[in-house]
This record gives sequence, structure tokens and C-alpha cells, in this order.
Amino acid sequence: MGGFPRGRLVALVAAFLIGADAAGTTPDAAAHIDELLASGVHPRLRWERFTDFQEPLRALYLAQGSRPLWLDGGRPVKQASAALECLRMADDQGLNSSDYDADLLGGWIEKLNDDRAASAEEVAQFEVAMSLALMRYGSNLARGRVHPRAAGFALDVASKRLDLPALVQHLARDPRPCEAIAGLESKLPLYRNLKAALPRYRGLAENNDVSALALPPKLRPGDRHGEVPALRKRLAALGFLSQESSSKEPEVYAGDLVEAVARFQERHGLAPDGVIGKGTLAALNVPPAARLRQIRLGLERLRWLPERFEGPFILVNIPSFRLYGYGQDPERPEVSMNVVVGRSSGGHNTPVFHSDMTYVVFRPYWNLPRAITVKEMLPGILRDPGYLARHNLELVPSFGNGSQVYEPSLESLEMLSAGSLKLRQRPGPKNALGLVKFAFPNNDNIYLHGTPSVNLFQRARRDFSHGCIRVQDPVGLAEFVLKRQGETWTQERIEEAMNGAQSRTVTLKQPLPVYIYYSTVLAEPDGTVRFFEDIYGLDRVLEQLLEKGFPYPS
Repeated sequence: MGGFPRGRLVALVAAFLIGADAAGTTPDAAAHIDELLASGVHPRLRWERFTDFQEPLRALYLAQGSRPLWLDGGRPVKQASAALECLRMADDQGLNSSDYDADLLGGWIEKLNDDRAASAEEVAQFEVAMSLALMRYGSNLARGRVHPRAAGFALDVASKRLDLPALVQHLARDPRPCEAIAGLESKLPLYRNLKAALPRYRGLAENNDVSALALPPKLRPGDRHGEVPALRKRLAALGFLSQESSSKEPEVYAGDLVEAVARFQERHGLAPDGVIGKGTLAALNVPPAARLRQIRLGLERLRWLPERFEGPFILVNIPSFRLYGYGQDPERPEVSMNVVVGRSSGGHNTPVFHSDMTYVVFRPYWNLPRAITVKEMLPGILRDPGYLARHNLELVPSFGNGSQVYEPSLESLEMLSAGSLKLRQRPGPKNALGLVKFAFPNNDNIYLHGTPSVNLFQRARRDFSHGCIRVQDPVGLAEFVLKRQGETWTQERIEEAMNGAQSRTVTLKQPLPVYIYYSTVLAEPDGTVRFFEDIYGLDRVLEQLLEKGFPYPS
């Protein structure tokens, strides 16, 4: 994110220097401000260390000549109270007002207004605390509190630059500082939709029963159980059932209650069969406060994405096992489909990162990674000489086009075992990558591709791969990717390339951003909120980082 224009910043600084002289600040106050900035420690604040914002604070007060912005003659200016109200808005944006010492600053303003005069030390402490809180708030709102790489996301927020000294100076003069602060929020519809869910879930967290439902291991439509009335009450409170809903047989699980459970299942990444088993019961027993935390974590992660996308992009959300391709309308995807992602066990997690798709391969070879060759293929090959032919596998010294193919023999298998030969699967309907591969260069060699194992897309939970991402509708995705290439790539032409005699690589004229993403909650424009299982445990990782408080990992 860019800073304020340089000319405007110079004018702001000059105006403040003139105003600061009029304030009559004592040299002692300036000395105390300098002392605080040099130490990086504020003795009065909840998060007393501020080394994360020490340099921008120094720059701010260097431009000010160590004169205050928020005090005049030892008393808070009106703008200090206006800025304080912005800090108190933090909870409405998925942050915590306590992180920015809003209550402490509010009490401080009252105290300084009641006293005839404040000591130079008091003036300095309040002044630095106010500017620090606004810097933290503005930065956290625009870029997030935790750096994505500290939370296991290979995303880059460096481009979201924010001129913090200029921001604070602007807030000290803006008659509507809260609007200026709100302007730092993400412009993505994904963010706006999720933020809109906050008030409702805050209300649910404050006012709803959190006792666990004690249902049997399986509750099927038509079954009778004493907890069914409590189930009806729970679903009504969560908005899946009318508050007026009732039944002549309150302990029978049937009718509109089964339909409500199916809706609940569909919005929580579960098979919507109306049968309450272990997974559905666990989701029903998640307290609203935990769902609220999921929403806050979801907003934090959305701050790591670009503020807006200027063109088409692809987003794959791992916990929901879905791919979305956005074109002209950032509100609604042009394509949406199920995907299969990396297994949550065995070190096969699909990584979270951004890259640009640069080419598409029709009828690709599958170049087997060394680990898969050794652990999964080699034992079967050594036991059965026909294994290679049956699975369309061949031995090659390299994965390049035109590479020599070695005939299976004791010598060539020894070379494969030693690593001097590699294993690849020939193109065709049985190829593990299906008939098309979508490539976006990255360190983990992850890509999107088709698959012959189409039955897996019907599962509610779809983490079955070695890390790459299998797409349910490769033809539809190819249409979305290639429609902007200046050539006519119809469905018929795509299917012809997929079923042709030779492999074919199509280089994209315009790289297409791909974000492999991770959020256990998403919201839609109509207000529908969907929650998903934290299959890789990354929610807890981010929670633990946030619980540590300032300074967050940078």
C-alpha cells in the first residue's frame, strides 16, 4: 500500500512544526519523548515493548522536533478523543481494541483533562502511546498483525507499504479520522462479506447456550431421543430453523429438523445426508465463541492477500476443498469446483503460497518425485517386472523432451534404485495427472491437474494427494484460463487437445495469479457463512502467535 504524496507530507510536517511551537512544549517533555523512543520500552502500556514500531515513531518525532501531536499545553487536543474512538472500533474489524490500549488511553485523556497541568514525563508517555497505538492499528488493519510467513503462509505483504509517520500526522488533522482508518481495510469482497458476519457471531457468542448436545453415535431420521428438543433449540439459535418451529412429537428427529441439519451440514463441509454422526455432532457442539475466533482468524489471513485484484485470478481454499476462478466480477467467481488437496498426514500438506500460472500442458507426462519412486513404486517394480508396463511407467535419465527410454532390466532397475534413472508415467487417460496440467512455478513443485480418480470428488473431505491439487472440472478450468489468450479455446478444442496423440504445451500470454490459500471460514455475498475443519491445524498456529501479543513475528 502506498504512502501519502510527498508534497502533501512536507506541507503536513511544516504545519505541525508551526503548531507545535504554539503548544509551548517544554524541553523536558521533548527529552522524555526522545528517551522513550531510544529505549523502545513504554512503562505504562500493556505491551510495553514497541521495537516493532520504534523506527517509524522516531521518524515521526524527528519531523516534529520531538514536539507532541496530541497535547496542547499539557492537555489532550480534541483530535485525541476522536482518534481514541477509532481505536475502540477495532473489535468491529476483527481486531482487539485491548491490543491498542484503548481503555488506558481513554482514562489517560480524562486524567489529563482534569489536571491543571501534567508533568513532562506524563506528557511524553501519553504522546508516544497515542501515536504508537494508531501506528499499530493502521498497520494491523492494512497488513495483518502476524507476518504470513511466521504462520506458515508463503505470501508476501511487502508490497502493501504504509507510510506510518504520514498516517499519524494525517489522523491528527483529519476531521473524520475513523473514515481514514477504515480506508486501510482490504477492498476484497471476500473480506467485506466475512466482516459482515462479525456482529451476528459476536451476538451468538454472548447470548447462546454452549452446553454440549449428548446425542447417540448415530441419530437417523425417524429416531427418538431426549436431546432432540435441545437440538431443535440449538439449530434455531444458529439460524438454521425458524424460532417458531415445533413438533407434535418433540423427541422425534424428523421433518423440518432433518432438513435443518442437512443445511447445517452443507455449510460446515459435511455430507448433507441429515444423519447426525460423529462429525456432525462435533460441529454442532462447537461454541459460537469458537466460530467467532474462526472469523477473526479468517479476516487476519485475508489482510495478507492483495488489497484488490486488477484482473482475473484463481483462489484455492484448502479447508473447503474448493477452487474459485474470478474474472470481471470480483463478487462472484466465473468457475467454481471441488478439488483434492494434500493429505493431512505423512508430510503431504499442500503448502500455502502465491505464484503466477504461466503455461498449460495437455496430455502431460507425470514426472515422479524421487520420494514417491522409492517409497511407493520401487517395491512393486522389484516384485513384479510387469508393473512398469501395467502402469504406463518408463525409465529415463532426465525428464526433458526426447529423453532416452531405458528398457526394464536388472541393470536399469539398479540405476533407478541408485537414482541415476528417473521414473515417469506416459500421457493418457490413466495418467495420474489426468489429461491436463496447469503449471505455476514454485519451490514445492505444486500444480493443478486432472485425475482419473474422479470418485474422490464426491467425498465431503478430500485430502488424498501427495500435495498437488486435483481439479474436478479440468475442461472448465482450461476454458477459464485460456479464454484470455487471444485465441479461441472452445470446449471442443480443449477436449481435442486433451485427447490428441501428442503432448502439447500452451504458454500463457498473460500470467494468471494463483493463490493457494487456507481459511476455515468463508462468507458469501448473500450472508451465508461456511465453516470448515482445520485439517492442517493452522488455525491453532495462528492463534498461538496472536496470543503472544506485541511485538508480533515480522
